[in-house]
Amino acid sequence: MKNYSSHFLALTFVLITGCAHQFPDYAVNLSSRLPTPGKAEAIGDYSLGCLKGGETFTGKENGLYLSQKKRGRYWGHPDLIKLLTKAGSEFYKNHKQIIVGDMSQSRGGPTITGHHSHQNGLDVDIWFKVPPAQEELTFSALETEEMKSVESLNDDHKNLIRFFANDPSVERIFINPSFKKQLCSDNGPLRLSPEQQHKMRAWWGHDDHIHVRLKCPSDSPECLSQKPVPQGDGCGEDLNWWFGEEAKASDVDASWNDLKSIFLDKVKSLPEHCSFYKDIF
Repeated sequence: MKNYSSHFLALTFVLITGCAHQFPDYAVNLSSRLPTPGKAEAIGDYSLGCLKGGETFTGKENGLYLSQKKRGRYWGHPDLIKLLTKAGSEFYKNHKQIIVGDMSQSRGGPTITGHHSHQNGLDVDIWFKVPPAQEELTFSALETEEMKSVESLNDDHKNLIRFFANDPSVERIFINPSFKKQLCSDNGPLRLSPEQQHKMRAWWGHDDHIHVRLKCPSDSPECLSQKPVPQGDGCGEDLNWWFGEEAKASDVDASWNDLKSIFLDKVKSLPEHCSFYKDIF
């Protein structure tokens, strides 16, 4: 992690408030406030939950860059911070760096821009862009808009996937259906084991990143586990569905008014243990 990491909060405040006219006041405050003090705990489920005692990075980690400082989405449960720190260190040894995308807000919860998961500190997006360790990236180079989609998986991408799929704390990984299909037919030296392949789940988009999701931690009794991943490697009929007309018809973008309505409905529906998230409304 580069030394500008220690200025996360100041940068978030400046960048978010500079765009305040585009968002309601509560959306600005969600991005700039501090996490709750005390013991960390993931609460609720991944798409309707919150985060107590959220943690972020020290700024001394190797091999990691953050791309979502402007949005304030660089907080997580300690298990997630530990996993990402380990990933950065491993890639740094091989002269590579990882670019970390969306994690959670400081107190988790829903975001107004339509990212429905990432709510309880156990989700993270990892961009496919894997720069050399010696490359210094600018803030503008880390913007979401600069993360271009890829046409197929190369060795760097496969090594990213293998690292996270091999970790026992990872529950599942969302990936573009075409890339899942590529992994299913891969017979090369970086092919996934059946256990690793089992965690790779096709989902809309994800052509520029993977979405890594951790299991509910043992220290979070209010965390709600997702329905288990179906048995098997996911390379059969369930994968074929993604290339049919039904899947294409289901992938519809929501309008800004729809996003605001969905966001406010989610806030109202948060678990009672998430009252600390709602104190600015």
